[in-house]
Amino acid sequence: MVLVALPAARSTAQTGEALLPSPAPPDYRGRKVVIEFTSHGPRVTSLSVLCQPGGRERRELHTTRGVQVLDGEYSWQYFPERDVVLKRPAPAEGGEFLRPEQLRRALASYAIQVVPSGPIAGRRSRAVEFTPRFAGSRPRRVVWVDAETALILRTEVYDTESRRLAWLSVFEELEYRPSFDATAFKRPGPPDVTVVEFGAEPCLEPAEAERLAGLPVALPAYLPEGFDRQCIRARRQRDYGEIQVVFGDGLSLLSLFESTSFREPATDAGSAPAVAVGHATGRWHDLGLVTGISWRAPWAHMALLGELSRSEMHKVAGSVRERTELSASPARQ
Repeated sequence: MVLVALPAARSTAQTGEALLPSPAPPDYRGRKVVIEFTSHGPRVTSLSVLCQPGGRERRELHTTRGVQVLDGEYSWQYFPERDVVLKRPAPAEGGEFLRPEQLRRALASYAIQVVPSGPIAGRRSRAVEFTPRFAGSRPRRVVWVDAETALILRTEVYDTESRRLAWLSVFEELEYRPSFDATAFKRPGPPDVTVVEFGAEPCLEPAEAERLAGLPVALPAYLPEGFDRQCIRARRQRDYGEIQVVFGDGLSLLSLFESTSFREPATDAGSAPAVAVGHATGRWHDLGLVTGISWRAPWAHMALLGELSRSEMHKVAGSVRERTELSASPARQ
């Protein structure tokens, strides 16, 4: 089969709509497996999914018996081992669909092509491969979508060298328009469960984030090609303040955290190797597909987490400054 490749400069129709069916979200029920391949072996998560248009979803984890329900207004996450439900505002969109706007944005960083594919969970599929234009900078991905509905059926994410499968998600069973009880989208857990409510975390302007967290907003002067700032969030709880700045290229994400105290990331193995970050000594953190680097800046504790190579992560971390120190037009800020 001939591969269909898209160069960077194409019309709107060729940069998204021509590759994918229009998203047509139906009711569906399925069983899927998510596997994260780590240095200690694969971590396997099996779950059942029930989804309705309008942002209603139910996910049940088979091992822990945890349940997450999105009712169109709130997200309810039940942890049976703690007998607690976390309540948050629901995200704007439910379901799992690869949308044309993602392809259009990803074209700056990835060569996109349709590759041969077969049925997945009994559904005819279309496979789209995303190969980084800058080799070794970020993961290669292959995404299989339902040829009729655009529902994502399978995703493979490889490491930054594109040699090793790092993350896999796949539907093993899938049924469209199933019968179900309307109570499936009610708050999970027993009637007397403890409910802990969290407010919305909207994207903020830098000055508002600084006021809320009690920290100056820090930004990198360098970002890899295709990455743009997506959101700034801030949190404050008693004497702990935190700012998160999220960047993305349409597929891969990069998050810069600064906080008043340091919370060690859960690393995969042993002590974290040291690395120089400017004049500070930082630490690498192996988090599977995600790479982490932490260090102490004069104004805050810093951590950078992203789906990028160590060389790119190091360049980004080394360029971080208080926003007031950056020039009026820093690179791709």
